[in-house]
Amino acid sequence: MLDLANLAHDTLKTHPDSTALIFGTRSISYQAFHEMVQAQADCLSAQGLQKGDRVGLMSHNHPDLAALLFGAWRIGCVVVPINHLYQAPEVEFAVEHGGIRLLVIQDRLAEELAGQFTPPDCLEHAFTFDTAIEGIGSPWNELMKQTHPTAEVQAPVEAEPAAIYYTSGSTSKPKGVTHTAHSILETGRSRAETMGLARDDLWLLSTQLVHVSASLGSLIPALTAGGTVVFLDEFSPEAWLEAFRRHLPTRSLILPSLLHDVLDCPALEEIDFGSIRSMECGGDFVTPDLYAAWDKVCNEPLTQVIGMTECEGYCLRHPGGVVKQGSAGKPRIGVEVRVLNDQAEEVPVGEIGELCVRSESMAVDYWEDPENTKAAIRDGWLHSGDQGRIDEDGDLWFVGRLKEIIVKRGSNIAPGEVESALDEHPDIAESAVVGTPPGKHGQRVVAFVEPEPGKTLDTEAAGEWVASQIARFKAPDEWVLVDSLPRNAVGKLDRAALHRRSKDLFPNG
Repeated sequence: MLDLANLAHDTLKTHPDSTALIFGTRSISYQAFHEMVQAQADCLSAQGLQKGDRVGLMSHNHPDLAALLFGAWRIGCVVVPINHLYQAPEVEFAVEHGGIRLLVIQDRLAEELAGQFTPPDCLEHAFTFDTAIEGIGSPWNELMKQTHPTAEVQAPVEAEPAAIYYTSGSTSKPKGVTHTAHSILETGRSRAETMGLARDDLWLLSTQLVHVSASLGSLIPALTAGGTVVFLDEFSPEAWLEAFRRHLPTRSLILPSLLHDVLDCPALEEIDFGSIRSMECGGDFVTPDLYAAWDKVCNEPLTQVIGMTECEGYCLRHPGGVVKQGSAGKPRIGVEVRVLNDQAEEVPVGEIGELCVRSESMAVDYWEDPENTKAAIRDGWLHSGDQGRIDEDGDLWFVGRLKEIIVKRGSNIAPGEVESALDEHPDIAESAVVGTPPGKHGQRVVAFVEPEPGKTLDTEAAGEWVASQIARFKAPDEWVLVDSLPRNAVGKLDRAALHRRSKDLFPNG
């Protein structure tokens, strides 16, 4: 039976020489990875870490980071991944709120924090990977050389916390999303089964392991199936394409904004995408232009994935299923999804409502936050805060964020619907829609628009064009042309920043 302490070790019993990880020119077999994990567990144990203690990890992608992740689980610790883009106050909050006892920070990130980071009282040990940095910590890898095998396997009990992922927190302090050993393993098992992952699958990571899409959504399923994972230290379109050229991956999950960069990269001409079995795009809307651009370079269609930190990739395309452009497909195995109205009643097929999820793979709570937990998880159902609909075939369509709904003259407007129409306009590269502060007649629709390079956008004509695509009352009332749309630390659209801009520009609604 699989557990988090031995997840990557099942394959080595029969295929010890199979490749588990690839990082640059370095290939790591399942046997070698097993030894790396055990060494990390031994070193953590030597520092007095015990079952249930929280271990903070802050680093770009690296095999040592993956080994630390599993090493901590091997002795029953709770892993707290910390976003590598966090500034000192955000790191301090995560450490204090998560009750982190030991923290390992990549050298270059530690250098950026030096002189700004004040360790909270709960933090007993802080380390860098290789170079001592004053005010941060001493080298972890030097300590590793001095540590002898001591650790006993104490896998987290299925129902106990195993990882705390902090959300980006664009409007407030981050929330710690608590996953148990069971929810993590179930995510890996369910994803692997739903996608039909096999040992010959090679997964190319485009995001960082500290994010749930890379660790729970990519690494865990790949290792569950006995496949291979390719790491990039940091994403760049050139590095991603070079990794693709060298390794011919079969799977990848990527943000729409990153895929846009890939498809605009000159090196694209040298790449044959024929190895791809599934190319998933999640974290934001996939625009018609992006679908079309991908179709020009690959016969395997691009697919929308819907998920969240609380339940990663809960809707995705099933192998052999019909690909409906814009749809996320059906719930993955072991996941139930229903669409509810404001009265918590299930809506008829095709109608828009809040997407609610129930699964053994979803998070159990928000760490030390009973109020938000109670608001989000009701009667075993996770209320996602996302709007969507389910069509007559059972396929799910993401519409927008519930809290982003614009109420104009008593009518509800989903920003995503307006954005989809705007993004089909030939002179618009990308758009984002928010509402003004409520006025006498409710809100007005504000469109922040990034024109296509070299194009001059006639907003009046564009407004008429949009009104020909969707109901006129949904068309933008105000237009704001921008060079680029704001994004948060993980590359997602920063709607909080747009709301602030809208309030400044249109304070009276």
